[in-house]
Amino acid sequence: RLSDDHTQAGPRPPSGLPPPNALMEADAVPLEVVIGQSTRSTSLRQPRPPGHYDPRPPEQHDPRPPMASPPPGAYSPNPVSPYRSSKPRRNTQSELKNEGYMQQDAADVEEEEEHKVVVVYFFTFVQLIVGILQLTGTPNLPGDIAPWGLSVYTENLKLPLLNGTVDASIKRVMNPYYGPSTELIVQWGAKYAPCMRETSVSEKYDSIALVESTKFGCCTLFNPVTNALECGLMNSTECYWQGATFALGQSCNSTCNTVLRPCCFGVDYQCTVQRKEYCDGLKGFWHEDKTKCSEVNCLNDVCGLGANANLGKAPNQPERFFIPIWLHAGLIHLLLNLLIQVPLGQEIEKRAGWWRFIIMYIGSGIGGNLFAAVFVPDQISLGASSAIYGLFGVDLVHMFHRWKLIQNKCTTLFCSMLSTALYLGIGTLPWIDNWAHFGGFFFGALLGNVFLPFYEFSGVKRKCGFALSLVLICFSLIILATWFYENQDPEFCSWCKYVSCIPYTDGLCDQDTTA
Repeated sequence: RLSDDHTQAGPRPPSGLPPPNALMEADAVPLEVVIGQSTRSTSLRQPRPPGHYDPRPPEQHDPRPPMASPPPGAYSPNPVSPYRSSKPRRNTQSELKNEGYMQQDAADVEEEEEHKVVVVYFFTFVQLIVGILQLTGTPNLPGDIAPWGLSVYTENLKLPLLNGTVDASIKRVMNPYYGPSTELIVQWGAKYAPCMRETSVSEKYDSIALVESTKFGCCTLFNPVTNALECGLMNSTECYWQGATFALGQSCNSTCNTVLRPCCFGVDYQCTVQRKEYCDGLKGFWHEDKTKCSEVNCLNDVCGLGANANLGKAPNQPERFFIPIWLHAGLIHLLLNLLIQVPLGQEIEKRAGWWRFIIMYIGSGIGGNLFAAVFVPDQISLGASSAIYGLFGVDLVHMFHRWKLIQNKCTTLFCSMLSTALYLGIGTLPWIDNWAHFGGFFFGALLGNVFLPFYEFSGVKRKCGFALSLVLICFSLIILATWFYENQDPEFCSWCKYVSCIPYTDGLCDQDTTA
């Protein structure tokens, strides 16, 4: 029985008997407990007064003293058990650095995705417009489409002389890219050393002037069609062959109509004194205000771009290191380049940003053209390939910068090296300037090492790589430019031509004058 006096405890029921229902109901107090976003009801027992019967078994306490939880950031071999412990281990300086680099890597990766692609689309648009104008022409520059093919074709023409006509067989170079002729390619601004530096043009001019001063004279002939006396300066042998009258001298008198004028033709700046119809058949430049070849500078006509060099001098057009980036030899050449440039340029501009992309693209293009001008100066070349191969170099360097973030390292490296070797191997075929490709790749790798963000190297390695790349860029530009302008011998390197064209078969590289 329970005592009615709540201040004193009565005899307890035997152990194991169930508690009275009234006591259980009186002791239970319903409460509301909030856990997270859910609410549930539970019952918490109130403490019993002294002497009351408590059916609950006594709590089983652990005899061991409670263990304080380890401080935040400390190492614990078993964080679930509070009874196993170890001394907190400090992070080493290298681990802290690596952790900082990984955080910086993640920030750089997020940042590179924020760059918008604008410049590569603009460059592509400009190259498309210029490629179309090369075919259609402009008010200042003509345009045409040369016969398509991989060889040289012969054009048979009847050209007028001072007396009668002559059957002429003119050899012209085909264009495998469906584009303009070689002469127009040079006038539009292709890389061509005689237009960019002093060459043997002065010696050629002196020899022409010597011949004209000693062997030329006025050749006169009456033309019954025009009923007028026609004349012009030429040598005695050619004048007598045409049945005309020859008088040694440096000019003709005013009584005759001068119909023979100097005509500049060909990319090797040849000159002849003939009628205008004859010059048109050669697709040359007829100078109606001159009488002798020694009075004109044919390089001004061949090079174009407003060239106005003095007699016996080269136009010296350094802009030809830059202009070929925007020109192409034809529609096929243009489309092949753009198919590579657009996807590759998109990825690089996303990573580097617009202003870094401009520097790396144009810098690689100029560097590649400088390489080609030094090693194959007389080869006419143009196209964005030098800049595109620069992007290959940038992409290769970027792979090493991200080396820690790449999962399949060996596969990525193998694919990158294989594609680079394949593209450079294609350059050994004719009609391709492989020196521009090598130069663009070289300068692209160095510029990428300067301007791309670094993920793999930091601190001293970053500064050393940056400084070394800058020194190599400046040193290479100075050495190549000095060699180009000081060395006047186009045959100083006899094996250089095999880098641009390997004769896999006989005669394969015989017509490799334009690339």
